[in-house]
Amino acid sequence: MWDVKGQGFTWFKIGVLWTVLTFGGCKKESEGSQKIKPPVRSYAVTARIDKKEPNTDSKGTAMLKGAYDEGSKMLSYSLKYENLLPTEISLRTGTKGSKGTLVQVIKIPEGANQAAPLTGTIVLTPLQERYLLKGYWFVAMNTLERSPEISGILTLKQI
Repeated sequence: MWDVKGQGFTWFKIGVLWTVLTFGGCKKESEGSQKIKPPVRSYAVTARIDKKEPNTDSKGTAMLKGAYDEGSKMLSYSLKYENLLPTEISLRTGTKGSKGTLVQVIKIPEGANQAAPLTGTIVLTPLQERYLLKGYWFVAMNTLERSPEISGILTLKQI
């Protein structure tokens, strides 16, 4: 079986070395190692809300200003409007021009003064956060005449 000159034994050593290098080189990741987390970012959120639809001649405008923090998943906002009397103001997810999916209805206090901004906060789900970061959030303002009368897309700027 073994060659007289020892060449068979040499091939055996090469085979063992190859096996050790092949299977011994695969190192299993230890259970205690931690994944690197991406940095937590904060964003300034704005939306200019006005007539975007061709079928409306609304003079109404609104401006949403706020902030979003990835760490707390909290979106805070302040909304000020003028030249219209909204019956419902809603935050929605979806693409431009769609009806979208309702996220939150912004409550309009009885006898609200247009000079006073409406404020609020929302804690987002992971899906809502993904849509916000991709630019798929908008504000829709409905009046008795039209639904929506004016709308605007939320934009983010990293701060």
